[in-house]
Amino acid sequence: MKINTITICGGGNAAHAMIPIIQNHFSGKVNLFLPFGDEAEHFQKLIDQKKYLTATIGDNKLYGRPDKASKLAREACEDADLILMPLPAFAHEQTLLKIVPFLKEEAIIGAIPARSGFEYAALKILKDSKKEKIKIFGMQTLPWACRIKEYAVSVNILGKKKSVGMAAFPHKITSDLASFLSRALDLKVEPLPNMLTLTLSNVGQIIHPGIMYGLFKGKEKVSYQKETVPLFYQGVTKNIAQRLKGMSDEILVLTEKIKVLHRNVNLDHVLGLKDWLIYSYGDSIVDKSTLQTCFVTNRAYQGLRAPVKKGGDYFLPDFQARYLTEDVPYGLVVTKAIAQLVKVDMPIIDEVILTISKWIGKEYIKGHFLEGKDIKDARIPQNYGINYLEEIIVY
Repeated sequence: MKINTITICGGGNAAHAMIPIIQNHFSGKVNLFLPFGDEAEHFQKLIDQKKYLTATIGDNKLYGRPDKASKLAREACEDADLILMPLPAFAHEQTLLKIVPFLKEEAIIGAIPARSGFEYAALKILKDSKKEKIKIFGMQTLPWACRIKEYAVSVNILGKKKSVGMAAFPHKITSDLASFLSRALDLKVEPLPNMLTLTLSNVGQIIHPGIMYGLFKGKEKVSYQKETVPLFYQGVTKNIAQRLKGMSDEILVLTEKIKVLHRNVNLDHVLGLKDWLIYSYGDSIVDKSTLQTCFVTNRAYQGLRAPVKKGGDYFLPDFQARYLTEDVPYGLVVTKAIAQLVKVDMPIIDEVILTISKWIGKEYIKGHFLEGKDIKDARIPQNYGINYLEEIIVY
């Protein structure tokens, strides 16, 4: 696999982390695509002043800067062999529509993380653009917990997963691509057998909505001082952990039903939530005895608080945070849509979707089915003309 140029799309936390990490483990060019407003010009100006972007990982520092930052898709992407999209799921399609016309046929595009149903949207855009030779991949989660300290100047990497799963289409490129990404991102990238595994093992769809539900159900209007904003992961109580396990178990039931219906599909990498936490974070978790302790004693999660918004001299829960606006329509709702195809009930997940839908002002479920007025905006297979399980398992 010959990759000489990588383009990173976006200027968020993960993009900031990727620049110095990749440049310390990859000898080719790194471009940055920043399409909005004057962001590319602003980024370039700041990086020219500071000379490089610094990533702090514990006691270590890595330094890097993009070879090119541009708001124009042609400039940023036309020479790219690999395009990385560390973007929120709602930005995947609009970014693909901007860049696909300028990509060479042998390019590879990947979403980090993919969330659920990335392949449905990406492959439709490639087909419509007559660029079907372009390959796609998705990673199960972000490799790091990271936060920008100063835009275009510094980023803190608070924790790194021991391993991250990755699936690609066509499947034959998965192993070589995983090896390359392992080197470039300096972590273990594990090849997964299919894209359906990514959707079913999308743990963000369990963790983020599930914890938000647990923290704020019945407390929607409670206000907080800065120092009293609930810890997010370390705020997981026994009751919250029980709900998270219930959501995870419902997805495992769906997984087993699919395996029974199609014995040739490999879904062995879809893990229960506790098993995934232990596998991904390893020694970062001090106490692995229960699902709750896996959250509250995980050093990678230390100190991270629930998303809130300012309301005068106090803070309120932020129900427009990506933990909800991304992980429901690009996560739980997609899983529910697949469950609907194979007639598997998900009462716990249904309750979380219904509650959070009200919080974010959307309607996905109506009468126990995905027939709400906003379902057209979710990334479910049915919205891409996919109405049978047989059509899903080929990816």
